[in-house]
Amino acid sequence: MGVSFARLAPQSVVTGKLDFANQGHSRILLKNKGLLHLYADIDSSRLLGAQMVGPAVEHLSHLLAWAVQQQMTIEQMLEMPSYHSVIEEGLRMTLKDARSKLDRFATWQS
Repeated sequence: MGVSFARLAPQSVVTGKLDFANQGHSRILLKNKGLLHLYADIDSSRLLGAQMVGPAVEHLSHLLAWAVQQQMTIEQMLEMPSYHSVIEEGLRMTLKDARSKLDRFATWQS
């Protein structure tokens, strides 16, 4: 979804990652297999794309496609509501992972 990681310059992006093995709702459903990787631009923190395989990823793809189209940042996406208990909660975990990497990069740059 969005720009393929292969088309990005690795030094210009951070990757937020989620392993569905540890994602709460997918564990409840006994469908806790898969990975979600999303890519954000280091300078703008805009979401650029994602790759995923796992439970309900068609829903995650839909949400992420909207976010890419709207040129949303990781922080803007984290401000959106998140419901419990749904597979999409895993997206929030992935966004937080990306934000922590953006924060570390910003600290390193200063």
